[in-house]
Amino acid sequence: MKKILFTFLLLISTLEISAQCDENFMPTGFVNFSDTNGDLHTLNNYLYNGKIVVLDFYLLSCGSCMASSPCIESLYQNYGQNNGDVIVLAMDVGDGESTNEVAAEWGEEYGMPNVPNFSQMGGEQNTPGFWGQFYGGCGQNGGFAQSYVLTANVCCGDVSAINYEPGCAAYCGDNSCCLYDENEIAPLQGITYAHQGGVINCAEITNHIDDLLIQMLELENNTYTPSKKIMKTINILGKPVKQKNNTILFDVYDDGSVIKKIVLK
Repeated sequence: MKKILFTFLLLISTLEISAQCDENFMPTGFVNFSDTNGDLHTLNNYLYNGKIVVLDFYLLSCGSCMASSPCIESLYQNYGQNNGDVIVLAMDVGDGESTNEVAAEWGEEYGMPNVPNFSQMGGEQNTPGFWGQFYGGCGQNGGFAQSYVLTANVCCGDVSAINYEPGCAAYCGDNSCCLYDENEIAPLQGITYAHQGGVINCAEITNHIDDLLIQMLELENNTYTPSKKIMKTINILGKPVKQKNNTILFDVYDDGSVIKKIVLK
């Protein structure tokens, strides 16, 4: 009994806690949103074309948002000004039905003058409602600034098979049917990075995007191999369980490592 207790305490001391977005959460409704220059953007168009999308949400009066803006601008500049594999977008989601002029002036003043910037256009487009999906699906942390990195799997090039479920033997979309290994792990899917509250860690999000780009390159060259796979998920008593929100769970990997997690909802 003492040996079991010691092992459990040792396990607890080496685990990390992570709050995550709901499994397979993908926001909807970002269709033909107009930026402050009048250009139209649709989120799924970027995802269907294999882009990594950085979404930054800010409030006009938020000090952390002001301090985070130069980082968002640097991501836009360093990854090809939205002409490469990374798309960077920013949204004013505060109250007041902000106008394009207000959002553009804010971006210029606080170091984000070039990133496509979306206001509420005097109430004509619902940027707060779009952000609200992240509030409900990613831990309900109301702190600002908030930034997210999104990616998507497109199975066999079929856009109707976006975010297909790993573990199935086949997926048939509108125009194609693709077969894949039942043990396949989808490396790029959904919300891969979530920053909620305080000034963003620019080095951290940059490293994350770099890792995603490396994975994309490996996938294109058929050289991607996940470093480790989850063998099972157990509860605090060591019993195998399925995914469950608001509960302490442990993912056991094939290399022997164990990660503690709490999925908030």
